[in-house]
Amino acid sequence: MTINDNSYITIGDVSNPPLLLIHGLASNKYTWKVILHFLKKHYYIVSIDLPGHGQNSESFTDFSYINIVDYIANLQIHLSINFDYIAGHSYGASIATSVSFDSRFNIKKIALLDGGMIPMKLIPEMNQDNYKTRLSPPDFTNRKFESISDFIDKNLSLKSNTYSEDIKYAILSNFDHTQKPKLVPFLNRTNHLNIVDYLWDYNPEIILSQIDIPVLGLMACKFDSIVDSNSYRCEYTDYLQSINSRISINWILNTPHDLQLYAPKLVSRKLVDHFS
Repeated sequence: MTINDNSYITIGDVSNPPLLLIHGLASNKYTWKVILHFLKKHYYIVSIDLPGHGQNSESFTDFSYINIVDYIANLQIHLSINFDYIAGHSYGASIATSVSFDSRFNIKKIALLDGGMIPMKLIPEMNQDNYKTRLSPPDFTNRKFESISDFIDKNLSLKSNTYSEDIKYAILSNFDHTQKPKLVPFLNRTNHLNIVDYLWDYNPEIILSQIDIPVLGLMACKFDSIVDSNSYRCEYTDYLQSINSRISINWILNTPHDLQLYAPKLVSRKLVDHFS
């Protein structure tokens, strides 16, 4: 796949260790916008739009992990660097694990942010018959761009957040602004569901039981303690640690799934400590 120069951003001193940031499903390179403030002095950061997302929405792929890893390998060549570290969020975390096993890379450490560690088939309310319905994107047909902006303002409690503008920018960057007043996501429904199929079949145990570099798992929990409905996640991550001593799990409490946006200082500190 051809590399589109608009599909990634770089920040930091090029002499610093290269760090690749990989966003999650239906997200984009700006999901890391807040955290860049804290990481840019430590690393040469490359934050990408995965194929099908953001400014890379026109890239043609079947969305298999093999082809996505190929794309990132081509990006590495395009930038004339070798990534030392990777942090991936959600779907991007599963991609990060796949990259770490590819011989074209020499990854020293990876960080998985609330993803890449729990098989989707383990989620109690999901099964073979309903996972596509549960993971399908919202229907934005006939929705206006202003409606999502108003929803963010009213429902995400951003006004008291120091990074409210960056968070809002990251969310709104998931939509094609040239299509205003229509609300059109960069990741179309067909591509979204193709990715969901690969996520459904992703088995973290196969990869994480064999991985031979340090792995930091940062798991989000929106409550102040692990509740029964989330206990399976805790049990499974404990299991992963038991089969591979190179895996270390940290739970980030009182934080939603997008922990890189809502707990940037804490997440940044843990990433710097891990990659040091």
